[in-house]
Amino acid sequence: MVQPSVYSKEQIVDAAFEIVRDGGWSAVSARAIAKRLGSSTMPIYSHTRSMDELEGALREKARTTLHEFQHRSYTGFPLLNVAFGYIAFARDEKHLFRFLYLDKPDSLSDADLGNMRDFFAREFGEQSDENQALAAMSPESQDALVRHTWIFTHGLASLVNAGTLGDMSDEKILELLQNAGEAFYTWAHAKGETP
Repeated sequence: MVQPSVYSKEQIVDAAFEIVRDGGWSAVSARAIAKRLGSSTMPIYSHTRSMDELEGALREKARTTLHEFQHRSYTGFPLLNVAFGYIAFARDEKHLFRFLYLDKPDSLSDADLGNMRDFFAREFGEQSDENQALAAMSPESQDALVRHTWIFTHGLASLVNAGTLGDMSDEKILELLQNAGEAFYTWAHAKGETP
């Protein structure tokens, strides 16, 4: 089979994505991408001005994959599906999770964490049970609930990704998420302020 002499930027990003998926960010290089495509490095350099540009495209593609995990129907509860999907992504796409959150993490500011409550309205709709429960709380309690829930979910995802907790069943993960979510909701609702 004759390999094409011209590759699109999309083909190059797809090849680099598969390299990250298989071996992590450290495995990505122009030479590795060329090898995956069966070409020289020239097409890679002609479409990619820098590794930063390629990294940005890979982040976008990895986040799209994460989004797909978070929008699967694991349970009858949309919010629980989002949290479980995050952990399933960490478990099933180990290198992509590490690329996004461990190897090349974006910094999160307090403002970023605070903006997560806006995610609820966009994701679940203004009239959803999840958004209504959140809207009934003070802004400080909303931020505290979202922040603590996300930190717990990310921590659990990191532990699952690393295999620290051994092989955890989906049922056990869901139980941990439900218990933590209920505890954080009760705490934030009663506290009325961030710690």
